[in-house]
Amino acid sequence: MKKLLMMILLCLCVTTINAQTYYYNTTEFAYKQKLYGQWTNWSDWEKSDMLVTIDFTNDIVRIYSPTHQKYTITQYISNYTDAYGGKQIEFRFIDQDYDYGTMRLRLEANGNAQIYIDYANIMWVYNVIRRDN
Repeated sequence: MKKLLMMILLCLCVTTINAQTYYYNTTEFAYKQKLYGQWTNWSDWEKSDMLVTIDFTNDIVRIYSPTHQKYTITQYISNYTDAYGGKQIEFRFIDQDYDYGTMRLRLEANGNAQIYIDYANIMWVYNVIRRDN
């Protein structure tokens, strides 16, 4: 039931982007980096438990990690459903250090939700679950 509710809420988030703030908790993360012009394989999943807020009213995503992460949305790129039934919204951002990147919020057809954060030389992904407030 929780997965269904989370899927419905994320679908609404992905398809309507309205003036709301969404709350999630990370459950694990993985990363890969570009070394000598080549992307490495994804790392093993590591446990994680951090609050994530997605504030579409103010175009800000915050991840409350030991080093606070703040992403200001500068441009919405796409919002679509892929061939596998997954829904995704993608946008460009500038972070708290004035670095630019791209973020993807993804809801897979099986109900899993992820947040991808992509820079030119590193990217990571968080598995997330909807948080009740």
